[in-house]
Amino acid sequence: MSSSELLLATQNFGIEIIGSLEFLTKKEEITLLNILEKLKKEDINLSILNEDLIHIILAIELNEENIKTLRQINWDDFDKMFKDHSTKRREKIYQNYLNYLRNELGLIQEDEEISAENTLLENSTNMNSQRNHSHKRIYEMREDFNVKEDLLEKSKKYGVAIEFDYIEEPKKLSVADFTLYFNRRLQYFTELLSSRVAAENVVRISQLKDLYGSNTEVTLIGLISEITQTNKGHIMITLEDKSGQIKCFINKDKQELMNFVGDFCLDEGIGIRGKVGDNIIWTDEIIVPSPPMNAELKRTEKDNYVAFLSDIHFGAKVFQDEAFQKFLDFVNGETSNEKLNELSKKLTSIIIAGDLIEGIGIYPNQGKDARILSTEKQYHECARWLSQIPKHISIIIIPGNHDTDRLSEPQPKLPYHKAYALYNMENVIMLSNPSIVRLFEDDPSGGLSYYIYHGGSYFYYGDKIQRLREKGGMKVPEEIVKFLLEKRHLAPSHGATLYIPDSQNDPLVIRKMPDFFITGHTHKLSLANYKGCTIVSCGCWVEMSDYQEKMGMYPDVGKAVIINTRTRKPHLLNFYTEEYKKKEN
Repeated sequence: MSSSELLLATQNFGIEIIGSLEFLTKKEEITLLNILEKLKKEDINLSILNEDLIHIILAIELNEENIKTLRQINWDDFDKMFKDHSTKRREKIYQNYLNYLRNELGLIQEDEEISAENTLLENSTNMNSQRNHSHKRIYEMREDFNVKEDLLEKSKKYGVAIEFDYIEEPKKLSVADFTLYFNRRLQYFTELLSSRVAAENVVRISQLKDLYGSNTEVTLIGLISEITQTNKGHIMITLEDKSGQIKCFINKDKQELMNFVGDFCLDEGIGIRGKVGDNIIWTDEIIVPSPPMNAELKRTEKDNYVAFLSDIHFGAKVFQDEAFQKFLDFVNGETSNEKLNELSKKLTSIIIAGDLIEGIGIYPNQGKDARILSTEKQYHECARWLSQIPKHISIIIIPGNHDTDRLSEPQPKLPYHKAYALYNMENVIMLSNPSIVRLFEDDPSGGLSYYIYHGGSYFYYGDKIQRLREKGGMKVPEEIVKFLLEKRHLAPSHGATLYIPDSQNDPLVIRKMPDFFITGHTHKLSLANYKGCTIVSCGCWVEMSDYQEKMGMYPDVGKAVIINTRTRKPHLLNFYTEEYKKKEN
């Protein structure tokens, strides 16, 4: 078969040939065409071929597992990766991906891996030069893996104190669980607010009947079940505790109280002081659980640096691989900027606030936006990238709404049977959404606490609360976080986010103000200090997809936030240099 015949045959398959192809024998050409024909019949539509990819195709065994793997790759999306080797970074991305393919298709055996790794270590003049090698062993699911023991071992090794990690006990839910859930929430707000009022004046709503019409001053603590406005513009709040309900009247002329009401939402806990009328409370004061105003930023005595990322979306077509490779070069101290290289040496932890992968089936026709059409393989892709991070840096990960976990919050940590490639990495610590960790406990300061929450309730409050909507809603995630910190709850309103009721506790309460609140979901980057807490909304690592455009999500792409825990000074590093294709109004 002549080269022109080969070219014509591949064109008939809809395949573009990149570069020149050299075959040792005519038999290889025929074998290649036979394999391509079989792949076509299996509905695997390669769009590109080059010499490296041909070597892989000729070497693989077309068994059921490899056919499945090839089918789960969206080949239309890899043109740029295979065509553009214009820089060392692009070449690195390309070679890493080829190694990933070889691993997935069973072309790298463990003994080959160990041999290659030893060779790299022997010849290395750079402590990080071996990082680009694919590790086959992390892609193998282990039957004996113990998630609980893994967390204990890694958290001890890296000095990560777990203050909250939601673990769901398997059980059937009943109506009683929802009732107990709200009772636990009421108990939490009662304890929180009781410290702000004279305890002897707090009464239960059922005790008011004997006081109707007496004009006696009382204090109530309960959950808001209804907010209405009268024809004359006054406000009526229905407050509920375990013993009953009572309407609380707020005169429109009391402007300070009216300002409070504008931020109220159903099901949140508040206190009301007022006088008892006939089956009504004439409200004089509203007590809210907001944190104290005078809190200062707590600092460690030693210099430590922590990096914050979110919404990476490995496996998405619009994932910015070059920007993320630049971030990895920084983490490994391999940039051309010596100051950045020095900073990277002090990096101890990376916190990722959810949405590691693009996922499948999160929204209609999502497959069109995915580069890899399998959540399991997307986690393999995620592990391939994150395994380039030096092992002395801990990687703390929570799930988001795109990850293969339930959407209902709290979300348990990612399941091992899907994300085993991440669990198998020695420096990855998997936690729930939300979770709380304390880092640097060995510092004389006692360390700093990090509240990590992906942000499932943000769309609700950015849209429902007028003050937040007027400020920009989802475009100002730091304002939404401040709002929730004031409420001391991640989702005070029923319906703000899907949730699983816990009859023993309310896992979404904010019991004490953290030193840091780390979040994502909005794809917007923002930083703010608020009442002793540093709020970090992490942006993302994907350009805007058509779906994101419909949702009005104009992303901040390819930026990492690194904060010095001694100075609390943030460093904002931009790894995304292309001009964004769609501008926000």
